[in-house]
Amino acid sequence: MPITRARIGVVVAFVTHGLLYTSWTSRIPEIKADLNLSDGGLGLLLLAPPAGAIAAMPFTGALCARFGTKQVSRVLMAAYCLMLTFVGIGAGSVWTLGAALVLAGALVGAFDVAMNAQGATVEQTAGKPMMGSFHASWSLGAAAGAALGGLCAQFGVPLWLQLGAFGVVLLAVAWPLTASMIPDRRTADGRREGRSAFRFELPLVLLGVVAFAGLLAEGAAADWTAVFLRDELDASAFVAGWGYGVFALAMFAGRMLSDFIVARFGRGLAIAACAVIGAAGMSAGMVISEIADSKAAFIVGLAFLGLGLAVIVPTLFGAAGDGPGIAVVSAIGYAGWLLGPVIIGGLAEAVTLPVAMWTIPALTLLGGIAAPLGVRALAEQRKKGREVGAGSVG
Repeated sequence: MPITRARIGVVVAFVTHGLLYTSWTSRIPEIKADLNLSDGGLGLLLLAPPAGAIAAMPFTGALCARFGTKQVSRVLMAAYCLMLTFVGIGAGSVWTLGAALVLAGALVGAFDVAMNAQGATVEQTAGKPMMGSFHASWSLGAAAGAALGGLCAQFGVPLWLQLGAFGVVLLAVAWPLTASMIPDRRTADGRREGRSAFRFELPLVLLGVVAFAGLLAEGAAADWTAVFLRDELDASAFVAGWGYGVFALAMFAGRMLSDFIVARFGRGLAIAACAVIGAAGMSAGMVISEIADSKAAFIVGLAFLGLGLAVIVPTLFGAAGDGPGIAVVSAIGYAGWLLGPVIIGGLAEAVTLPVAMWTIPALTLLGGIAAPLGVRALAEQRKKGREVGAGSVG
């Protein structure tokens, strides 16, 4: 069936995105040591990817509206696979690495918007929740990327070679499958459904605030858990890499369940409940790891955090619904990813890294509290829009 094939195309796009990106984030501790960076210096360097992503997202939403999410997704996937290797090529100095990370971030953010917008198209065409399963695919790819990156770090494989090889293989295997993606739905007069331009609207801004908290927590987990395990709990490079791998696997499990949870309880309640679970689980893991100096306790806490965060972003993107809408939510949300490294790094410099890590469960909880308000506001706006449209037709 066309929808089944289209769903496969979206799944391989999400897997590719997650695997290639986390295959380099698992090597952040190595880069930190090679460039002799402090926690604060690393935090500033890690501003580069989200800065590039935020800059690219509004343009990506406009491109999706103009050319369609299928075409834009496929072009960006090819560029992403081929050009992320510049991160490895530029890793010899702070300046060249910073420039490479801006480019990588632009590709990461642009591809993220396009593939999520195509996922929303497939979900709307199918008439049932699917965004959770798409993001579960990203988490599965992320777990594989973290594990493979950890192995490459353990055996001293150069980062440029790792990213180049992974990118070429993924392009050869996964890109042909994206040909089954489907065109965006159209209105009766032949136009693509949804907004035609990137613009801020209050309900979308509210969803963006929730995404801000969730992506800050998620991004901080990606950027700092390996450093925390390595520097504070004396873990090996492999264990440090797999700390995030466990987090990603937990997100995969949570996202596999999230479509059912959202269908059963609604978007707002699903986000709120899962955020509480994630915040409480990571808090417990951090307390136990501090008392017992336990790597296992911290990693278990990361697993609970992953379960809690799993439902937030895919549910928000499903609510946003189209390329420009997802671009608004993503741009605000990725500002959290932008500030996360700075907040954690700055707090680590001012106090300690273990104290700074408490930012993650705190923001997860705050995002869960705010979620029902944003989801309700967007639903009410759309209801009013349908009523006005029906009145105009009549």
